[in-house]
Amino acid sequence: MVNAVKTPGKVKLLFTLLIGAGLVWLTFSLGQWQTGRAQEKQTLFDAQARALAAEPVSPASARLDLDNLSYRKIELRGRFEAKALIYIDNRQVNGRPAVQVVQGFRPEGANFLIPVDRGLLLRNPAEPRLAPNMPAGAMRDGEMFNLQGTILPRFAQSAELRGIALGDAENIVMAQSNGFEVWSNFSVDEFEKRTGEPVSNFVVTQQPVAQTTGQQPQASIAGGFYHLAVPLQEQVAKHRGYAFQWFTMSAVLVLLTLFFVYREFFRSEFYKGNKR
Repeated sequence: MVNAVKTPGKVKLLFTLLIGAGLVWLTFSLGQWQTGRAQEKQTLFDAQARALAAEPVSPASARLDLDNLSYRKIELRGRFEAKALIYIDNRQVNGRPAVQVVQGFRPEGANFLIPVDRGLLLRNPAEPRLAPNMPAGAMRDGEMFNLQGTILPRFAQSAELRGIALGDAENIVMAQSNGFEVWSNFSVDEFEKRTGEPVSNFVVTQQPVAQTTGQQPQASIAGGFYHLAVPLQEQVAKHRGYAFQWFTMSAVLVLLTLFFVYREFFRSEFYKGNKR
């Protein structure tokens, strides 16, 4: 009779311990995973910071090793192509609607184009859907120019190395406005179709790249274009914050498991013993 009463209690105790241990293992593993992600992002951020501080390069090829050359400064002589000019819509400068100007740059003696982010142009509030004109001081077609900028793996303001393709061309809306072609996003395939020439596997931004995170970039004007500092979004603090939350949850689950085990089993057994 006594054994019949104690056996279910032991099974319940074991079941409670197994559930508690499982939840602790799960939350602790998630904390370790976030810690690993933070270390990966820190390594990537450090590599990009070193690349920004390195000497400029002048690549002669349309295909670069982006793992080693992303965020390197670039210096090239060549010319911008008028036929390779597009606007990317839905950009903002200090809360005002704008477009991002992307134009193909042909290095001297090369047979390929490099998509260059020249900066941003504000839309006219009185005619918000009319594409803005290019600045009067912008380089003319065929005029030689010394390009200085930063090599990026894609046009997004992000440090993630995921290549130049940003999605299917079917998802890109293209429209004509004021004599300019306005796209909802960038596609290297569509850019090659428009220009009829090979396009590099990297892009170049003439906007500054700053080692800042979590700050609102201040706009400046260069050559008639608005420039915003492109931050290195290392996201290390975010992953460390998530890791801290998971580790804290693990500790709380350990304490809760011990509390329930004590309250439901050891304390009740202690009371039973005293009553006898």
